[in-house]
Amino acid sequence: MQDLINNIVPTLMGEIESDGENESKELLYYYMACDQVEKAVVNNVMIYLCGWSFETLLEKCGIGIDEKGEPKLAEYKKDE
Repeated sequence: MQDLINNIVPTLMGEIESDGENESKELLYYYMACDQVEKAVVNNVMIYLCGWSFETLLEKCGIGIDEKGEPKLAEYKKDE
């Protein structure tokens, strides 16, 4: 059973890499549409997967976070 459990993250990462698509924009817009409880879940899942919250990943990509925890990109969503 442990072998099956140990396959979860490698399988997820393999699936992410294999489709050849960059879903960054969709993930960001999904996050922006979440309420605070949903954002906490997204952040916790990201911490489990890579050690950083989604907000920290955004900051590492140069995307600022405002005082409410919102990405400072709302104005760009209209353009794309």
